[in-house]
Amino acid sequence: MDSAPELLSFAAQVFEKYGGIAERDDNHVMALLPSGLARSLDLPEEVRLGEEAMPLIYGSPVLDRLIQLATEEIPLVFGRIEVPYLKKGGFEQLIRQDIVFTNGQARVTSRAEARASYMVLISRYVALSDERKEGLVEVGTHEGTGAIIEDFETLWPEFRPEFYVPGEVPPHFSVHLEKPISNAMRKARVLAEGKLTDFIKSMRRRLRRDAKNTREYYEALRKEMEASLSHHNLSEAQRDERIAKIKDLPREMARKIEDLQQKYKIQVRLRGCAALRFLVNVVHIMVEIRFRKQTRTIPLIWNPISRRLDPLVCERCYETIRSVHPREENSEIRLLCPSCAQKQ
Repeated sequence: MDSAPELLSFAAQVFEKYGGIAERDDNHVMALLPSGLARSLDLPEEVRLGEEAMPLIYGSPVLDRLIQLATEEIPLVFGRIEVPYLKKGGFEQLIRQDIVFTNGQARVTSRAEARASYMVLISRYVALSDERKEGLVEVGTHEGTGAIIEDFETLWPEFRPEFYVPGEVPPHFSVHLEKPISNAMRKARVLAEGKLTDFIKSMRRRLRRDAKNTREYYEALRKEMEASLSHHNLSEAQRDERIAKIKDLPREMARKIEDLQQKYKIQVRLRGCAALRFLVNVVHIMVEIRFRKQTRTIPLIWNPISRRLDPLVCERCYETIRSVHPREENSEIRLLCPSCAQKQ
């Protein structure tokens, strides 16, 4: 049971990442592990992996524990995107085109070049039923506002970003990521549901087919058993037993259909599995919003990756919006989505 070289290399990397010391050759890995790491992997503190006594092969419990440890934390990659051009003007037209302030007036007051941080969150979905379906979805977000940035996840490779090496990541990235991660996962769920549409339809179609066949089978069985009651060779006890079985057929059929419903029941798991975070040169424009007698100044971002203004988020439900409904609350302007604005 020879251990695969790539598995030995993987084990050595995991040991070293979590504080162990490892040496490997073509046939095994020798390692000294901290006591906590040894306990989490259910290994001795001094271990020799890869030989007959403890082989490292696909499907082995040791490998499963190593994989679980290695994937507990979402891997992060940091980079920056330098763009050749930043827009100088014409932002008033973009406000009317990219973001609409319904029943409010918007006026650009200033422009400044700056940097903003964006995230591409990669999530894995797994749908389990009579079959298995899995895949990945990617969502781009602005780390400061949590707004979903359309097509950012597909456009960023065109700009050939430069990636930071570990230990040299600048401190300009956002620290509080609860809002962007929450919004990204909510969007990832919608994307996953879209990718699973055919799978869900297939499972439901098969459930209807098998349930129909089950009903037809029990209906035919009932007719056959009822016809047999007139057989002259049946004793009274046999007749009573058969009648009891006929009465029990609907309950038995219901149990069979319930089993089918459990068989084709769909369970979906969605989990973030990786993230790319980028610093991007952008244009900050300050915009004065007028609604009734109130005014408010807000920042908007012109994004050179998408070549449009980033959307905003509803200040009540945090949905990403391009149709903004200003509302007056406590002598202040709040920016809401159409749904929240109707609930006023």
